[in-house]
Amino acid sequence: MNATTKVAWVAFAFARVIAAGFALYATARHPYSFYVLTRWVVFVTCCWGIYLLHRRLWPSFAPAYAVVGLVLNPIAPFYFSRGTWHNLDIAAAVILLVSLAFSRPPDEATHKKV
Repeated sequence: MNATTKVAWVAFAFARVIAAGFALYATARHPYSFYVLTRWVVFVTCCWGIYLLHRRLWPSFAPAYAVVGLVLNPIAPFYFSRGTWHNLDIAAAVILLVSLAFSRPPDEATHKKV
């Protein structure tokens, strides 16, 4: 793995922690603007994960990132009850945090340069 890929992977790990923190913090009551910001943070993080893993869809967390990004997308938002959002926020945070433990950076054999 080259230095650029390593830096991107470390930055992506940091972004997942931040996005998971936003998702967990969104389970409390906040102004609507905070929830919109949370959607953007989680959505961009999931899109970045899909981009980094686009050459290796399985086994990876790319499908999970796609589902989380789709549900929490700010462009064409879904509208659920507060209780449903509470559960979805926790699920998104768990997926992002579990992906830290189980995903590994793509190696040169499976991740071809674009």
